[in-house]
Amino acid sequence: MMIYGIIPVIYQQGISRLKIRYYSQEKFIMKISIKKILIIILINIVMILLFAVNQFVDNTYNMSLYKYMQYSIPLTQTEIDYLSGKGTLFFSSDNNAPPFAYIDKTNGQYKGLVLDYVNALSIELGINIDYMPQKWEDVISSVISGEADMCDVFPSEERMKHLVFSEPIYRMRAIVMINKNSDITNAYGLSRHKVAIPSGDYAAEYVRTNIPFIEIVETSDLQDSLKELNDGRVEAVIGDEPVLMNFANELGMNDKVKILDSALYDRDVCIGVRKSDPLLMNILNKGILNLHKKNFVEKIQQKWFGISSAILKHKVPEKFMLLFIVINTALIIIFMLTALWSYTLKTEVTRRTEDLNKSKNNLQITFDNLSSFLICLDGDGCIVNSNKSFRSYIKDKPVNGMCYRDIQILNCLSIDDAAQRDGEITYEGRFYLFSVSELDYSDFKYIVVIEDITDRKLSQQQVLQQNKMIALGQLAAGVAHEIRNPIGLIQNYCYILKTYIFNGNTVAEDSINAMESSVQRVDKIINNLLNFSHADADKLTVENIKELIMDIILLENKARIKNNIQIKLNCNDDIRMLTRTESLNHIFLNLLSNSIDSMPDGGSITVDCAVENNYLTVDFADNGSGISQEYLERIFNPFFTTKNVGQGTGLGLYIVYNEVQKIGGEIQVNSKPGQGTTFRLKIPILKEMYANV
Repeated sequence: MMIYGIIPVIYQQGISRLKIRYYSQEKFIMKISIKKILIIILINIVMILLFAVNQFVDNTYNMSLYKYMQYSIPLTQTEIDYLSGKGTLFFSSDNNAPPFAYIDKTNGQYKGLVLDYVNALSIELGINIDYMPQKWEDVISSVISGEADMCDVFPSEERMKHLVFSEPIYRMRAIVMINKNSDITNAYGLSRHKVAIPSGDYAAEYVRTNIPFIEIVETSDLQDSLKELNDGRVEAVIGDEPVLMNFANELGMNDKVKILDSALYDRDVCIGVRKSDPLLMNILNKGILNLHKKNFVEKIQQKWFGISSAILKHKVPEKFMLLFIVINTALIIIFMLTALWSYTLKTEVTRRTEDLNKSKNNLQITFDNLSSFLICLDGDGCIVNSNKSFRSYIKDKPVNGMCYRDIQILNCLSIDDAAQRDGEITYEGRFYLFSVSELDYSDFKYIVVIEDITDRKLSQQQVLQQNKMIALGQLAAGVAHEIRNPIGLIQNYCYILKTYIFNGNTVAEDSINAMESSVQRVDKIINNLLNFSHADADKLTVENIKELIMDIILLENKARIKNNIQIKLNCNDDIRMLTRTESLNHIFLNLLSNSIDSMPDGGSITVDCAVENNYLTVDFADNGSGISQEYLERIFNPFFTTKNVGQGTGLGLYIVYNEVQKIGGEIQVNSKPGQGTTFRLKIPILKEMYANV
């Protein structure tokens, strides 16, 4: 009975353990997750801060944070020695590109924004720099040849073959200038038109790459290009915006020309040095960074342009940039924290779900391996789960979702009435104990436990029967001993009376003989009772089969006479075998008793014995009422009986079947209603018969 309380508790405790395990693991997992999150957040914050600082440096100094740190280092001893060895550096630039570099016609002085910048760079690096004014077409070639050390240029793929370039010093736009009445609207409209470009200018390289079928007319400088446009020999001029605007104003062409709305390009201007002189490039970049820190370009461009945005890359104000970076960094960190937490939570939930599923699977395995039937019901009585034992019992029919009342073995249960949640039922000849338990905090409301207790009841009945037989044996032994004493006296006095019988008194002699015969018969019955009561279940003895059956017939003699039944035994006197005597006693007694009970109005029983191929074959045949076909498959089931209540336990043939199995034999039955029944026993004759005697 304990299993019915234990199983629901185990299941409930199993679920509780899952929850306890879930929550205990949760703290451990949370500690690990928090550490991971903190490390990831710290790494990301560092990366975000580095990115923010990099953006700030790029916005302020027009270079990356890495280069800023690289060029912030003072000149090394090697670099100082290099400058000392050089003595003077030579800077080559255009001699006619106002306001950047040009020779003033009024005093012959070479000046301009670029020259002011180079002069400041000379002071910053502590080395003298001399200027070399030339036509632009000779500027780059002078650096390549080694005549000059450096020049100011636009970086390009073609120039990268011979030069390396410093960090940007300022920014320059190139524009397209056309006649006022020209129908050209954009740079691509220059295709198949003549365009004037100074020889060696980057603009020529650009248009050859980006504008097809353009006809380039090379000039000495932009002033010469504008003259070509003014004379109608070209249809457009391309050049640096400040220089082109300066010459147009100087030549009085402002009213004759116009500029296309979009700039042709907008690029950084750098200092170019020979590829073979990388040390000089590193020195120049350190000087350029220092001038950036002093906002020198902004100061000199105000001198030459009177504005502060013509040649500088557009910069976001530092205060606004810092505020923007702080706000964005904070938002990114918050977003990252949220995303990381969401991801971590999702990961942990997935992991915990997997652990929970594994635990549930383990619990389901335990659930399935229980021999009792377990059925889980929801609040409406519908089946939501069942174990393997129950599914095998119903032959794996799909039952999930069915109402429990639709399944015959469960129909007698009631989940609504607490008084009917425990009890015992009989179904198809077997006994079941059931219990319905209500669960809290589970996926279902009720768990039904059904245990097949047929074998238990059978064992109990067998124990009772065994105790009863022991008691009967003890009683028979006691009665036999008590009867034997007076029987012995009667036998003795009969012997004495014989000596006093007068010769020729036949009546007295016949009377004494009848008395002696009756005494011998009673003595034989007493011996049979004693033999039956003293039989050992596991003891092997050599028995004469005919005598054994005769003794059983004698025990049933009263019932035989009462029902007017004739018994015929066909058995050789010499059939002897080593066997378990008690088992044969139970077998023969039950078969004979059943045959007698099946013929209340009289009949005959024939017992045939024969030995074939080391087997003893015994047939018990009667001409009684017979057994119907529907009962033939069930007659060996425990507690199956067709007798009225109180006339049989239903264990007789079950005991016969078990005892036959115990001695390694077989039993078959053949019966037809109204014609009788035949039981055939086939018992092996042990080879060890004589060796063990």
